[in-house]
Amino acid sequence: MLERPAEWCHAAFLGARGWRGPAVREANLGATTIDIRLLGPFQVLVDGAPVVLTSSRQRALLATLALAAGRLVSIDALARGVWGETPPAHIRGSLQTYVMRLRRLCGEDTVVTEPEGYRLVADPSRVDVLRFLQTLDQAAAATEPARRRDLLTAALDGWGGVPLEGVGSPALAAEWGPLLTERYLFAVEQRIDLDAGLVPDARLVAELTDLVAQHPLRESLWERLVRALARSGRRAEALARYAGLRALLADELGVEPGEDLRRLHAELLAADADPAVHTVPRQLPFDVAGFTGRGPELAELDRLPPGGASGIVVIEGTAGVGKTSLAVHWSHRVRDRFPGGQLFLDLRGHSAATPVTPGAALAGFLRALGVPAENLPSTVEERSALLRSRLAGSRTLMLLDNARDADQVRPLLPGPGNLVVVTSRNQLRGLVARDGARRIALRSFDDRDATALLAGSVGSQRLAAEPDAVAELVQLCGRLPLALALAGERASRFSGVSLAGIVEELRDQRLRLDTLRDPQDAGTDLRAAFSWSYKALRPAAARFFRLLGLHPGHGFSLSSAAALAGVELREARELADQLAAAHLLNQPGTDRYQFHDLLRVYAGELVETETTEAERAAALRRLVDWYLASVAEANKLVRPDLLTEDITLDPPPLPAVRFAKHEQTIAWYNTERQALTALVGIAAGHGWTAHAWKLAWLLRGFFAERHDRDDWIATARTAVAATRDAGDSTGLQYSANNLGSAYLRTLQPDQALEALEEARAASENGDGTALTVAILSNLAGAYYVRAEYAEAERHALQAVHLARDHGQRTFVPHALLNVSASRIGLRDYDHAAEAAQAAHEAFAELGDRYHAALALGNVAEALEGAGRHDEAERAGLDALAELKKLNADYGTIDVQITLGRLKHRTGRAHEAGGHWAEALTVSQRLGDPRVTEVQALLAKMPAGTPSPGDAPYP
Repeated sequence: MLERPAEWCHAAFLGARGWRGPAVREANLGATTIDIRLLGPFQVLVDGAPVVLTSSRQRALLATLALAAGRLVSIDALARGVWGETPPAHIRGSLQTYVMRLRRLCGEDTVVTEPEGYRLVADPSRVDVLRFLQTLDQAAAATEPARRRDLLTAALDGWGGVPLEGVGSPALAAEWGPLLTERYLFAVEQRIDLDAGLVPDARLVAELTDLVAQHPLRESLWERLVRALARSGRRAEALARYAGLRALLADELGVEPGEDLRRLHAELLAADADPAVHTVPRQLPFDVAGFTGRGPELAELDRLPPGGASGIVVIEGTAGVGKTSLAVHWSHRVRDRFPGGQLFLDLRGHSAATPVTPGAALAGFLRALGVPAENLPSTVEERSALLRSRLAGSRTLMLLDNARDADQVRPLLPGPGNLVVVTSRNQLRGLVARDGARRIALRSFDDRDATALLAGSVGSQRLAAEPDAVAELVQLCGRLPLALALAGERASRFSGVSLAGIVEELRDQRLRLDTLRDPQDAGTDLRAAFSWSYKALRPAAARFFRLLGLHPGHGFSLSSAAALAGVELREARELADQLAAAHLLNQPGTDRYQFHDLLRVYAGELVETETTEAERAAALRRLVDWYLASVAEANKLVRPDLLTEDITLDPPPLPAVRFAKHEQTIAWYNTERQALTALVGIAAGHGWTAHAWKLAWLLRGFFAERHDRDDWIATARTAVAATRDAGDSTGLQYSANNLGSAYLRTLQPDQALEALEEARAASENGDGTALTVAILSNLAGAYYVRAEYAEAERHALQAVHLARDHGQRTFVPHALLNVSASRIGLRDYDHAAEAAQAAHEAFAELGDRYHAALALGNVAEALEGAGRHDEAERAGLDALAELKKLNADYGTIDVQITLGRLKHRTGRAHEAGGHWAEALTVSQRLGDPRVTEVQALLAKMPAGTPSPGDAPYP
């Protein structure tokens, strides 16, 4: 459709809806009432009396204003309507002159001057074009056929011939004429369809004969004429009319009539059929060769009754999941249970072709059941009733493939005594809720069925030769049957290429959908299949789908999706529900969503091609801000003592997650871990250095507690590189200290020292800050691991003094803990015990039970070294009991080692072995590097010592 000026477009498409705003009432128009007729020869009535406008410019001006009656029309729009592409030099002055003359003729209060243009003060219902469009809109909204027919008749009564005749504006005529004519003809066709059975066919034939003479290339009019002739028993004339149209189209355009007309012609040529004859249809498509899997779904279908109140089943799932294959395969298996036959129709709900209308679907089914074309009712309601009558109690199987929505399916339902199987990418919730349909939701194959499907095309021997490649191929295809079938076809076509080579092609996400396609068959093109679902979305849902392609998590919460899209939570829920209903998203939980792997690839393609770089960056920035705020909330329970004095955060786009219990924070982290770690790299890659290092820093408490050392090191390295490149000294101190801590946790002291020295060097004036104290404490830890205990003590004492001098009481016990460890290494056990005891008491005063227990473990180790075994055992057992209460398995390892050493030295080898066996079990489960140390201790034990599999002691 041609582009129209904004004012014209609004009125044309919205009709009566374009009249929103304060209603214009005749009572407010003073003494002047103006009627304007544009549906035919131009005419103006003022207070009921005709007014002649001799100037074509005045007529064009009034017509332009009338088409937007009651609303402002801009100077530019008026100029286009009056002068077209050749306006005068002084547009405003010329318009003022014409408006002044118009007011003299039609009333001074008829046209109002606005700052940006003019407005015709007239009731829109007195402009026949607007009244015509409003009535057509009302007819379209009417649900009762009789009411719709009355409204269409009322609208058509106002049609007066060629629209805008005599207006004198080629621009208006060119833009409005085709639109109004199309609306008129479509309304005529609708009214004729509703007239069938109410008005004599002869009268309809006469009207249609006149219409096809005026519009000889409009096939929909010819189809109605031929059908009306056939209905009235004038079959020969109907065939002659078809022949005349065919010759006309061949001469004028060199084409044949459309599919609907050709089908109608074939029906006319067929011999008359007895209306009472009921043909038994056998319409099932060819069964799927080598059908694989779906055992549970087939069993569920087998349990369905052939008819009754539960005679509808909906097989739903995403594109390529095998809905049609399952439905067709099962239908062939049970076709003998349905003596009434099998009806099949592809409703084209999601395809490149236009969806099948209920009327056309009913016509096809009725013809298949032996109803002649001339006996087909004209309305959907009547055809639906006839279908129910024909199939009542017949035990017919109806397979409706690729349905768009419940409204497309409902008119086709045959009623009790039959079974309807519907496949759809949409969930068809209304069909389940209102019509009692059963739902079978298809998911991707499991690994076994996926491998079996590949074996069907590639061969079992070839799969057995490359098991690792097969496993990866299955994952890269997302276990989606269509993707697996395409990959298998590709592998069988290139038999000389290894499966590993096919896998290598598919690893590139940018090329994966290009590889999984048949360029000659749109039905097996995954990208095309996904696009049909995507293009059916409303604009807001399509934008939401695209932006979700940026989310780095395998799954994502509703809140994070809302933050990414920049919408309120309520709107995000509505949009996500639309995507889930269309099977573009999976919904494993109430507010939890995830992509199928290949749909994620497709969404990623769309967000790169259909959004700007600025829009993508803004979306990711919102996501990072929201996750940062949520991690900060979680740290109030995970690491309340974490140094955050230099961390300020931007306001999140919507409220962060709130946590009531520590367990909730860990559960949330476990769910969001993939996204959280990826966002550190995303932030660094976009140059958001502060976001990158702050997120990496705030995550360290989670990494430590969950023993995710690889993620800890990787995110810290990313933050160090980003802050180093950006020259962010504060960020570098935090990031390098964070990296040093991660290396210490993995017992890599050389790498830890390198990182920590960079952290200290980044702070030229940092002496006395809490961050400096933390760096010194970690340096002490690094030297301790290197067994350089004197250096460790020196750095630890320096940290203690700095913390005390600057009133940083929270950090004093941490430094004291390192002092005690260093002195244990120096075998200064009594002073080590004093430092550890001081740390224990300080942590207890702060309410830090975990670190207080660790300090008590150091007390036990120091006392054990000093030979004060009874005191050491009491301290060690107290520490162990507290750590177990806190479920702090990591902290128990050193305490178990200490208790084992103490009991071994006091002649209790069996008990010592129990402690070390438990330490080994925990170390192995957590992947802790102290495994080697504990194994060495156990290796020296005599036979009969408990193994890690034995019950632990005590």
